[in-house]
Parts: sequence; C-alpha cells; structure tokens
Amino acid sequence: MTEGKPGRKRWSDIRSFIDRRPWSFLSWSAGLTALAFIVFYGLQATTNPQVGIQFVQSEWPDPSIFPYFYAKPITWFAYFSFVYWAAGLESNKEHFLQLSPRVRNMIFLGTALVAFASFYEIFYNFMVWLALEVLTTNCLPFPCNPDRVASIFDLKSPLNLVFATKIVTTAFGLSMYSLWFLHRVDVETERRNRTTTTVDSGVKAPVAIPSGKHIEIEAGLAAQQPIDPTIDKT
Repeated sequence: MTEGKPGRKRWSDIRSFIDRRPWSFLSWSAGLTALAFIVFYGLQATTNPQVGIQFVQSEWPDPSIFPYFYAKPITWFAYFSFVYWAAGLESNKEHFLQLSPRVRNMIFLGTALVAFASFYEIFYNFMVWLALEVLTTNCLPFPCNPDRVASIFDLKSPLNLVFATKIVTTAFGLSMYSLWFLHRVDVETERRNRTTTTVDSGVKAPVAIPSGKHIEIEAGLAAQQPIDPTIDKT
C-alpha cells in the first residue's frame, strides 16, 4: 500500500497542474510533438540534394496500418506547431493584458508584417509549383509527382515546394491567429478600463441633493416639530 502512494501523489500533482494551467500543458505537449517530428525525420536526410524531401516523401502513421488516417510529417508539424503557438498565447493572456498599448501596437505591427510576407510567399510558391509541374520534364514517370517538384531559382540547393508551401502557410496561420489574439486583448483591456473608471466614479462622486429637495426636507422636518403653546407666533 505504501509503495503506490508516491506514484499516486505524482499523478495527482500532474492532474492538478493540468487543471490549473490547461493551456500551458496543451502548448508544451504540442510543441514537443512537433519537435519530435522535426528531429526524427530531419535525421533521416538522404543524399537527395532537395531540401525538405524527407518530410514529404513519407507518411505517418504507416498507411498499411491506418489506411484512413495518415499525413506527411511536414503536415503533422504544421498542425502541432499551430496548436503550440495558439495555446501558448492563451496561456500568457494575462501577461499581454499588462503590457502597455505602445508595446502591443509594436507587436501587432510586427505580426502583421509576418502575415503579409507569408501571404505573398504562399501565392508565389503555388505559382511556381503549378508552373514547374506543367513545364518540367526531368522526373519520371511523367507527369511528375507534385510532391517531388522543387524550386531551383537562385538557390544553392533545390527546395521542395510542398515543404516550403506548408512552412509559409503555417507562418501565415500563426500570424493571423496572433493578430486575432491581440485584438481580443485590446478589447478586454478597454472593457476593464471602462469598468474601473465606472467603479471609481461611483465611489468618489459626492451625493448631490437638489436644492428643491433640500428645501422640502427642511420644511418637512419643521412641520414635524411639536408646537410650544407658550410661544406666541402672532
């Protein structure tokens, strides 16, 4: 009985941490999973000079085992990276609420720049991808497998376009979620400021009695006073 208590206590601590910080737990779990995909498949680099091909030419899990549920490693990396980033932002929401408006505006501007650049790269990669798929004649069998099409323009090594497109699409998705998150932070900050201003004004504002009401109250109090028969009011 006593041997099981330490393990049970550790499990209780883990559950307590998950209950207290669910976004942090989700963020770290997704981040470590994305890192595992990068490390595992990155170490499988072959003599193929095409950058990123090892993240595209295989599927996980094995389609022979899960024929209806599998994807390329770069796809899993994109999904888990998005969850890591989004959950990480949510776990640090209170920290962003404490930042000054100037700092938040600078972060918003930088994030918008990333969104603009990645949005352009998405269209550029798809344009090159489609053009090379139509024009290329150096891969067999023809027509070429789109997963093997690579960009060679102004590059020391050919860059796999599936790999590059999913990377920039991930960057675009992260930046768009970040912009939406920063907008929510601004709305929440304004709401808190309005609430604080309303409470402060309600506490500090003196209670003013209109002059007419003041006269009526005094008249009522005078009427309620007992009449002294010894005083001649004529």
